[in-house]
Amino acid sequence: MNVNAVFGTKACVAALRAHDFGAATFDLADITPVHRAFPAVANEDRFDLAELAIVTFLQALDAGRPLSLLPVTLLGRFQHHCLVTLDGEGRVGVDDLAGKRIGVRSYSQTTGVWVRGFLADDYGLDVRQVEWVVYEGGHVAGVQDPPQVVRAPAGAKLPKDFLDGAFDAAIMGNELPDDPRIGTVLPQPARAAAAWYARTGAIPVNHVVVARDQFIADHPELVRESCGVLAAAMPAAPRVSSMPDFYPAGFDALAPSLDLAGRYAYDQGLTSRRISAAEIRSKTEALAGVGLGRLNA
Repeated sequence: MNVNAVFGTKACVAALRAHDFGAATFDLADITPVHRAFPAVANEDRFDLAELAIVTFLQALDAGRPLSLLPVTLLGRFQHHCLVTLDGEGRVGVDDLAGKRIGVRSYSQTTGVWVRGFLADDYGLDVRQVEWVVYEGGHVAGVQDPPQVVRAPAGAKLPKDFLDGAFDAAIMGNELPDDPRIGTVLPQPARAAAAWYARTGAIPVNHVVVARDQFIADHPELVRESCGVLAAAMPAAPRVSSMPDFYPAGFDALAPSLDLAGRYAYDQGLTSRRISAAEIRSKTEALAGVGLGRLNA
């Protein structure tokens, strides 16, 4: 049996290639960076197993796409340092954001969703009072951005526009330029992130694993085996229990992150309803016919 899959996380690719799945052979598409594959994952019946941004999955589920989440985190990190501004005259603080313009690659980009979520929860920002300047649309066909979102001119680039002072702040992760003029909007982002984690118990998860509904229903044993292989390829949980595990696996561990991501997506106008961890888990486990609360249980 041939399994069509796409993963950008190198450890996942290596693990899937190295593991003996018996009669199953994984055909791994080479699409770099992996977010270029997300529209095909969300809109086409093309990949049996895939890496996907968690917000793209929530929008796909909301839109009725036949995809289910498998509880393996492939990318998780704190996001508080990703909200940046230029130091010097015109520098904005976290209490100055209402009425400002903030650049972000896409309104549905997962990093931006997490950042807007904690800005609303912890600092009282009404995200509708910010003009969000975006450079790409979302990955799920037919889903429109809210009215406070405007598209940058064709050909414009987020890092350059930010450095040229086109807006007051920006949300950037891996695309953040190395420039001494850049400072974080939050004066102590690491401390703020630690406090957020202590209160919520959630990890700001960016990428997870998804599978076609029919693939899960047809091959539940292979799905569970794949989950175990992928989870084992991720960094192990810290031995010190007070340290965050940025790669939660199993629905028990992922529940706080899924619930919070579902609320943030709904509050920000990205989904038509609030999607819960329980709904996501119930759908996947019903298809698989087995519990996935703890992958190694």
